[in-house]
Amino acid sequence: MEKPTDEKRRALLRSYARYSGMGFQMIAIIGAFAFGGVKLDEYVKGEHPWFTILGCLLGIALSFYFIIKQLQE
Repeated sequence: MEKPTDEKRRALLRSYARYSGMGFQMIAIIGAFAFGGVKLDEYVKGEHPWFTILGCLLGIALSFYFIIKQLQE
């Protein structure tokens, strides 16, 4: 079994960093939109948490948009 070269290691580390960064980006976007929805629901004091649900769904949609856009590069 051959030992990976330094260039292969660097490429592997770059891909790990890129994809883990995408995961953290998804978590941050969804979390920010969910937090905003929770705060709006607290402000409105409605019967159902519609803003939280809407914030989560918008955060998921936006994070998928950014992931697809980054994967096309």
